[in-house]
Amino acid sequence: MAHTGGVAIRELSIEQVQRWVVTFLILAVASFPLGALTAVSHAIVADGRRADAILLLGVMVALGVLALGVIRMVHRRPPLSPWLLCGAVPAIVAAVVVLGG
Repeated sequence: MAHTGGVAIRELSIEQVQRWVVTFLILAVASFPLGALTAVSHAIVADGRRADAILLLGVMVALGVLALGVIRMVHRRPPLSPWLLCGAVPAIVAAVVVLGG
């Protein structure tokens, strides 16, 4: 670690930087479909097809959990972890917004 003005700065290797870049790419690629699925779910509920919207929310959960599992593998961590539950958070928020809580 390098010290600059009393603050420790952690130096990252090229491989660590590459892992973080891939992590942000995975997050970006996974986020766009989550937003689109939320919008489609909202339109489907407005059309009176609530069951179909719930199915799309299930797809959102799967996509979020899968993205976090892949990110854990990129960082050489076991893919199965309680942290995977965080992948369901966007779908839960979308369910509250789309289905009206």
